[in-house]
Amino acid sequence: MSGLKRLCTVIFVLACAFSLAAFALTWFGPWTAEVSALFNLEPFAIAVVACLAVSALGLLVLLARALFARRTVRTVEIAAVDGGVISVTRDAIAAQASHIVEADGTLTAARVRVDAKARGHVRVHVRVLPHETVDVVAKGAELHEDLMDGLAIVCGDKVEDVSLEFVEPESVTLAGADDDAEAAETPAKPAAKAPAPDTTSEITVSMSAPREPEPKLESEPEPEPEPEPEPKLGSDPEKEA
Repeated sequence: MSGLKRLCTVIFVLACAFSLAAFALTWFGPWTAEVSALFNLEPFAIAVVACLAVSALGLLVLLARALFARRTVRTVEIAAVDGGVISVTRDAIAAQASHIVEADGTLTAARVRVDAKARGHVRVHVRVLPHETVDVVAKGAELHEDLMDGLAIVCGDKVEDVSLEFVEPESVTLAGADDDAEAAETPAKPAAKAPAPDTTSEITVSMSAPREPEPKLESEPEPEPEPEPEPKLGSDPEKEA
């Protein structure tokens, strides 16, 4: 039983139990007057009505399942021999289908579902898991023919339909997972560093225009000093003084 079915069953049983208890206590027990007075309270009345609705819905579902649900067939009658019956189980049919799919080693039967009637035809649905990338059209047609021939050995002419469903190749899935893990483990590469400045010495020449020298102001020529008189020969300088 799946989780959803289990949950619905528990809710249905609890709702039925609450509804029966709410109405039974109004007829039996020492709390008849008190329980009857609770129906005048709006929250209690709403709870009882909700439980009654769940109970009615659950009863309808059970009735529909009892009337229209198919009977589970575990064996399929293949042939009658001398008043006896030759039958094969659904598990045997599924095992035969899995063996045919996995014969060459490149495919795996991930899931095989067999629908059959006790004296009717057999329908087989196979979910195929390739180990590597394959041509689905060509391989599917070949595999379908092999399944029809192989299941005919087990089921005779009861095989009505064989359907195939190819899922993602195992190699692609594993490769994608490995790439993701490798990308997560590989540290991020540091950003490329900017080129270092050139440290070689260079002579920088200013490109501005050279300044013209300022003109000097012309000054008056300085007077030349007068030459001293030379002493005359034969004369005494002290006397002259």
